[in-house]
Amino acid sequence: MKKIVLTGGANGIGRAIVERLINEAELFVIDQDEKAGKALESKSSSKNLHMYYGSLADKSQLKGFIQFIRDRTDTIDGLIHNAAINKGGLVSKASYEDFMDVLKVNVGSAYFLTQHLAELFSDKASIILMSSTRNRQSMADNESYSSSKGALLSLTHAMANSLGKKARVNTISPGWIDTSAFQHSEEEVELTDQDASQHLVGRVGQPEDIVQMVRFLLNDKQSGFITGQEFIIDGGMSRQMIYHEEHGWRYEED
Repeated sequence: MKKIVLTGGANGIGRAIVERLINEAELFVIDQDEKAGKALESKSSSKNLHMYYGSLADKSQLKGFIQFIRDRTDTIDGLIHNAAINKGGLVSKASYEDFMDVLKVNVGSAYFLTQHLAELFSDKASIILMSSTRNRQSMADNESYSSSKGALLSLTHAMANSLGKKARVNTISPGWIDTSAFQHSEEEVELTDQDASQHLVGRVGQPEDIVQMVRFLLNDKQSGFITGQEFIIDGGMSRQMIYHEEHGWRYEED
Protein backbone atom coordinates (compact mmCIF):
# COMPACT_ATOMS: atom_id res chain seq x y z
CA MET A 1 0.00 0.00 0.00
CA LYS A 2 1.37 3.39 -1.02
CA LYS A 3 2.21 6.04 1.59
CA ILE A 4 0.98 9.48 0.50
CA VAL A 5 1.51 12.88 2.14
CA LEU A 6 -1.21 15.46 1.44
CA THR A 7 -1.52 19.10 2.43
CA GLY A 8 -4.97 20.67 2.69
CA GLY A 9 -7.10 17.54 2.90
CA ALA A 10 -10.08 18.59 5.01
CA ASN A 11 -12.10 20.40 2.35
CA GLY A 12 -12.52 20.75 -1.40
CA ILE A 13 -10.24 18.94 -3.83
CA GLY A 14 -8.07 17.72 -0.96
CA ARG A 15 -10.99 16.08 0.75
CA ALA A 16 -12.04 14.47 -2.55
CA ILE A 17 -8.52 13.03 -2.86
CA VAL A 18 -8.75 11.61 0.67
CA GLU A 19 -12.16 10.04 0.10
CA ARG A 20 -11.11 8.48 -3.22
CA LEU A 21 -7.69 7.19 -2.15
CA ILE A 22 -8.38 6.14 1.44
CA ASN A 23 -8.95 2.49 0.54
CA GLU A 24 -5.86 2.18 -1.65
CA ALA A 25 -3.24 4.25 0.16
CA GLU A 26 -2.11 5.28 3.63
CA LEU A 27 -2.58 9.04 3.88
CA PHE A 28 -0.71 11.53 6.06
CA VAL A 29 -2.68 14.77 5.92
CA ILE A 30 -2.14 18.25 7.32
CA ASP A 31 -4.88 20.88 7.56
CA GLN A 32 -5.62 23.79 9.88
CA ASP A 33 -9.39 23.25 9.79
CA GLU A 34 -9.71 20.86 12.72
CA LYS A 35 -13.51 20.86 12.68
CA ALA A 36 -13.65 19.75 9.05
CA GLY A 37 -10.80 17.31 9.59
CA LYS A 38 -12.44 15.63 12.57
CA ALA A 39 -15.65 15.25 10.56
CA LEU A 40 -13.66 13.62 7.76
CA GLU A 41 -11.98 11.27 10.24
CA SER A 42 -15.36 10.25 11.62
CA LYS A 43 -16.76 9.70 8.17
CA SER A 44 -13.90 7.54 6.94
CA SER A 45 -13.21 5.59 10.17
CA SER A 46 -10.18 4.15 8.36
CA LYS A 47 -6.84 3.33 9.92
CA ASN A 48 -5.28 4.53 6.67
CA LEU A 49 -6.00 8.19 7.50
CA HIS A 50 -3.56 10.06 9.74
CA MET A 51 -4.65 13.67 10.33
CA TYR A 52 -2.37 16.38 11.70
CA TYR A 53 -3.71 19.84 12.52
CA GLY A 54 -1.51 22.87 12.02
CA SER A 55 -0.63 25.86 9.84
CA LEU A 56 1.67 25.50 6.86
CA ALA A 57 2.79 29.10 7.42
CA ASP A 58 4.32 28.13 10.79
CA LYS A 59 7.75 26.50 10.48
CA SER A 60 7.50 24.83 13.89
CA GLN A 61 4.18 23.24 12.96
CA LEU A 62 5.62 22.07 9.65
CA LYS A 63 8.41 20.42 11.60
CA GLY A 64 5.81 18.84 13.86
CA PHE A 65 4.03 17.39 10.83
CA ILE A 66 7.29 16.00 9.47
CA GLN A 67 7.99 14.27 12.79
CA PHE A 68 4.40 13.03 12.83
CA ILE A 69 5.05 11.36 9.47
CA ARG A 70 8.43 9.96 10.48
CA ASP A 71 6.91 8.40 13.58
CA ARG A 72 4.51 6.41 11.38
CA THR A 73 6.43 5.49 8.24
CA ASP A 74 9.95 5.28 6.82
CA THR A 75 8.80 5.41 3.19
CA ILE A 76 6.87 7.98 1.16
CA ASP A 77 5.56 7.18 -2.31
CA GLY A 78 3.79 10.46 -3.02
CA LEU A 79 3.59 14.07 -1.87
CA ILE A 80 0.56 16.09 -2.96
CA HIS A 81 0.70 19.78 -2.12
CA ASN A 82 -2.90 20.96 -2.37
CA ALA A 83 -3.25 23.50 0.46
CA ALA A 84 -3.70 27.14 -0.52
CA ILE A 85 -4.90 30.44 0.90
CA ASN A 86 -5.74 33.80 -0.69
CA LYS A 87 -5.35 37.18 1.04
CA GLY A 88 -6.20 39.44 -1.88
CA GLY A 89 -3.97 42.15 -3.27
CA LEU A 90 -3.77 45.77 -4.28
CA VAL A 91 -7.49 46.59 -4.27
CA SER A 92 -8.09 45.29 -0.74
CA LYS A 93 -4.72 46.72 0.34
CA ALA A 94 -3.31 43.37 1.41
CA SER A 95 -0.23 43.96 3.52
CA TYR A 96 3.28 42.74 2.86
CA GLU A 97 2.75 40.25 5.67
CA ASP A 98 -0.46 39.02 4.03
CA PHE A 99 1.34 38.55 0.72
CA MET A 100 4.21 36.65 2.33
CA ASP A 101 1.84 34.43 4.33
CA VAL A 102 0.27 33.30 1.06
CA LEU A 103 3.67 32.51 -0.40
CA LYS A 104 4.62 30.55 2.73
CA VAL A 105 1.53 28.37 2.60
CA ASN A 106 1.08 28.02 -1.15
CA VAL A 107 4.72 27.67 -2.20
CA GLY A 108 7.26 27.65 0.63
CA SER A 109 5.71 24.76 2.53
CA ALA A 110 5.90 22.56 -0.58
CA TYR A 111 9.64 23.23 -0.80
CA PHE A 112 10.17 22.70 2.93
CA LEU A 113 8.28 19.40 3.03
CA THR A 114 10.10 18.11 -0.05
CA GLN A 115 13.46 19.12 1.38
CA HIS A 116 12.89 17.39 4.73
CA LEU A 117 11.09 14.28 3.48
CA ALA A 118 13.20 13.54 0.40
CA GLU A 119 15.29 10.91 2.17
CA LEU A 120 12.09 8.93 2.76
CA PHE A 121 11.03 8.93 -0.90
CA SER A 122 10.72 5.53 -2.51
CA ASP A 123 12.48 4.82 -5.81
CA LYS A 124 9.38 5.74 -7.80
CA ALA A 125 8.06 8.64 -5.73
CA SER A 126 5.76 11.23 -7.29
CA ILE A 127 5.35 14.86 -6.18
CA ILE A 128 2.24 16.72 -7.32
CA LEU A 129 1.92 20.48 -6.83
CA MET A 130 -1.59 21.87 -7.19
CA SER A 131 -1.41 25.15 -9.08
CA SER A 132 -4.35 26.85 -10.85
CA THR A 133 -5.22 28.41 -14.20
CA ARG A 134 -4.86 31.65 -12.21
CA ASN A 135 -1.14 31.18 -12.87
CA ARG A 136 -1.78 32.65 -16.36
CA GLN A 137 -5.19 34.36 -15.98
CA SER A 138 -6.36 36.60 -13.19
CA MET A 139 -8.73 39.29 -11.99
CA ALA A 140 -8.47 42.36 -9.82
CA ASP A 141 -7.31 41.95 -6.21
CA ASN A 142 -5.78 38.52 -6.76
CA GLU A 143 -2.06 39.31 -6.63
CA SER A 144 -1.16 37.11 -3.66
CA TYR A 145 -2.88 33.99 -4.94
CA SER A 146 -1.96 34.34 -8.61
CA SER A 147 1.69 35.01 -7.79
CA SER A 148 1.90 31.92 -5.63
CA LYS A 149 0.30 29.69 -8.24
CA GLY A 150 2.69 30.97 -10.88
CA ALA A 151 5.62 30.29 -8.57
CA LEU A 152 4.56 26.65 -8.29
CA LEU A 153 5.19 26.19 -12.02
CA SER A 154 8.80 27.27 -11.63
CA LEU A 155 9.20 25.22 -8.47
CA THR A 156 7.95 22.19 -10.38
CA HIS A 157 10.61 22.18 -13.11
CA ALA A 158 13.33 23.26 -10.66
CA MET A 159 12.64 20.39 -8.26
CA ALA A 160 12.22 17.96 -11.17
CA ASN A 161 15.81 18.78 -12.14
CA SER A 162 17.19 18.68 -8.61
CA LEU A 163 15.51 15.41 -7.66
CA GLY A 164 16.26 13.70 -10.97
CA LYS A 165 15.82 9.96 -10.60
CA LYS A 166 14.77 10.33 -6.96
CA ALA A 167 11.24 11.61 -7.65
CA ARG A 168 9.07 12.88 -10.48
CA VAL A 169 7.58 16.35 -9.98
CA ASN A 170 4.52 17.63 -11.85
CA THR A 171 1.85 20.31 -11.57
CA ILE A 172 -1.91 20.10 -11.91
CA SER A 173 -3.62 23.40 -12.75
CA PRO A 174 -7.39 23.15 -12.21
CA GLY A 175 -9.82 25.62 -13.68
CA TRP A 176 -13.36 26.04 -12.35
CA ILE A 177 -14.01 23.04 -10.11
CA ASP A 178 -17.28 22.81 -8.20
CA THR A 179 -16.14 21.58 -4.78
CA SER A 180 -19.38 22.35 -2.92
CA ALA A 181 -20.09 18.66 -2.24
CA PHE A 182 -16.70 18.34 -0.55
CA GLN A 183 -16.93 21.29 1.83
CA HIS A 184 -17.54 20.73 5.53
CA SER A 185 -19.89 23.74 5.50
CA GLU A 186 -22.03 21.85 2.97
CA GLU A 187 -22.48 25.02 0.96
CA GLU A 188 -24.96 24.96 -1.87
CA VAL A 189 -23.90 26.27 -5.26
CA GLU A 190 -26.40 26.70 -8.06
CA LEU A 191 -24.71 26.35 -11.43
CA THR A 192 -26.42 27.86 -14.45
CA ASP A 193 -26.55 26.81 -18.08
CA GLN A 194 -24.27 29.75 -18.81
CA ASP A 195 -21.71 28.44 -16.32
CA ALA A 196 -21.62 25.14 -18.17
CA SER A 197 -21.70 26.51 -21.70
CA GLN A 198 -18.69 28.79 -21.25
CA HIS A 199 -16.57 25.63 -20.99
CA LEU A 200 -15.71 23.91 -24.27
CA VAL A 201 -16.76 20.54 -22.82
CA GLY A 202 -20.15 21.97 -21.78
CA ARG A 203 -19.86 21.58 -18.00
CA VAL A 204 -18.12 22.88 -14.90
CA GLY A 205 -15.36 20.67 -13.51
CA GLN A 206 -15.82 18.19 -10.67
CA PRO A 207 -13.25 17.11 -8.06
CA GLU A 208 -13.19 13.66 -9.65
CA ASP A 209 -11.63 15.25 -12.75
CA ILE A 210 -8.65 16.24 -10.61
CA VAL A 211 -8.56 12.99 -8.63
CA GLN A 212 -8.16 10.96 -11.80
CA MET A 213 -5.14 13.03 -12.85
CA VAL A 214 -3.70 12.63 -9.35
CA ARG A 215 -4.08 8.87 -9.66
CA PHE A 216 -2.39 8.94 -13.05
CA LEU A 217 0.60 10.92 -11.80
CA LEU A 218 1.00 8.71 -8.72
CA ASN A 219 1.12 5.61 -10.91
CA ASP A 220 4.68 5.04 -12.11
CA LYS A 221 3.58 2.48 -14.69
CA GLN A 222 1.32 5.06 -16.34
CA SER A 223 3.32 8.25 -15.87
CA GLY A 224 6.87 7.10 -15.14
CA PHE A 225 8.28 9.03 -18.12
CA ILE A 226 6.61 12.31 -17.14
CA THR A 227 8.25 14.93 -14.94
CA GLY A 228 8.55 18.71 -14.77
CA GLN A 229 5.22 19.15 -16.56
CA GLU A 230 1.96 21.06 -16.04
CA PHE A 231 -1.45 19.49 -16.64
CA ILE A 232 -4.26 22.02 -17.17
CA ILE A 233 -7.70 20.67 -16.31
CA ASP A 234 -10.22 23.39 -17.09
CA GLY A 235 -12.66 22.05 -19.68
CA GLY A 236 -10.90 24.12 -22.34
CA MET A 237 -11.97 27.40 -20.75
CA SER A 238 -8.52 28.99 -20.99
CA ARG A 239 -8.32 28.17 -24.71
CA GLN A 240 -11.15 30.45 -25.78
CA MET A 241 -10.67 33.84 -27.41
CA ILE A 242 -13.28 36.15 -25.94
CA TYR A 243 -14.36 39.33 -27.74
CA HIS A 244 -17.29 41.60 -26.97
CA GLU A 245 -20.43 40.60 -28.93
CA GLU A 246 -18.82 37.64 -30.64
CA HIS A 247 -20.06 34.06 -30.25
CA GLY A 248 -22.58 35.10 -27.60
CA TRP A 249 -20.08 36.86 -25.34
CA ARG A 250 -20.88 40.34 -24.04
CA TYR A 251 -18.86 42.59 -21.79
CA GLU A 252 -20.87 44.50 -19.21
CA GLU A 253 -19.40 46.71 -16.48
CA ASP A 254 -20.80 46.41 -12.96
